[in-house]
Amino acid sequence: MTSAGLAGPVRGERTADVVARRLGQAILSGDIAPGTRLREETLAKQFSVSRTPVREALITLSASGLVDVEPNRGSTVLRLTADDVAEVYHLRALLESESAALAARRATREVAELLARTCDRMAELHGAPASEQLAADTFFHYTIAEASGSPRLHALVRQVSAIPEAYRSSIPYTSGDMTEAERQHRAIAVAIRHRSHAKARELMRSHVAWAGRLAVERLGFPPETGHQQ
Repeated sequence: MTSAGLAGPVRGERTADVVARRLGQAILSGDIAPGTRLREETLAKQFSVSRTPVREALITLSASGLVDVEPNRGSTVLRLTADDVAEVYHLRALLESESAALAARRATREVAELLARTCDRMAELHGAPASEQLAADTFFHYTIAEASGSPRLHALVRQVSAIPEAYRSSIPYTSGDMTEAERQHRAIAVAIRHRSHAKARELMRSHVAWAGRLAVERLGFPPETGHQQ
């Protein structure tokens, strides 16, 4: 693998998360073909990191269905279908709707204000690079997951977000997409601020389902790989 997107050191974020996102992006874009063997040592050299974050990244990608990890045999890139992407977003909707409900039950003023500021930030990102849009979007979702008070739920939300993050890091939302995403985020933030846990759950489930339908459409799967959402 010599994709330019894989080259260079990783800095600034949790290393395993960055490695997972870059690898996921390369897989979704076709730069790394299905059936390709992913060797920890080779990837560690390409990313200028140790093998530990590479191993963690491969486990994350395995949970999202992008990679098959076999003990003592290495990892292999799987062929992704529209159904796979739809399933990942379905799982996200289940997990994140619960995190939103829990966050609403125990919301603090600080969390509510932070979510509102993140929504304001999204309003400034029409036409911005995909990476900046992704940063604001994931910050919103992960803030809610953390505010749920469940470290396990927070970790699971991050784990199933490998495909969404890889896709969003390379394909920017249109201005219309950003307007709708911001509207939905603000509604969720308001429900959490008002401690309306049932409403927060419903709105988050609807929001992630919307994002999933958009992902399947924008990734452009041919008809034979799965049904269109």
